[in-house]
Amino acid sequence: MEYTVQWHIPKRVILIRVSGDVSIEELSRFNDDIIKHLNEGIEPIHLLSIGENIRRVPTNLMKIKQTTTYLQHPNMGWTVIVQEKPNPLTGFMVSVATQATGMKLRQVKSLADGVETLGRIDQSLNDSSTS
Repeated sequence: MEYTVQWHIPKRVILIRVSGDVSIEELSRFNDDIIKHLNEGIEPIHLLSIGENIRRVPTNLMKIKQTTTYLQHPNMGWTVIVQEKPNPLTGFMVSVATQATGMKLRQVKSLADGVETLGRIDQSLNDSSTS
């Protein structure tokens, strides 16, 4: 799994890009990187997540839930998943993850739609400038 975690709007919106095969071990490192950002930011901190060419994901939902502790972080806001071409497997996993964790989630087709969606959800973002 390859991924990047960076600020899209400093200290408010994290932009995540993920590609390749996902393992639990890599998911753990990914989780640690997101938690570092959540600790540095100003709540609520939202995530824009772009998955590109994700082929395999772990299927053990309990392990995924135990590994992705960032979802319960007190600074965690909304997650917006950007998928230009919806993937049925990813859609199913997102649906299950949402139900299992109670995360606040939206799916959109482009990064611009994601930024617009977050601006509607959290009006305070409209005062921030994008990086």
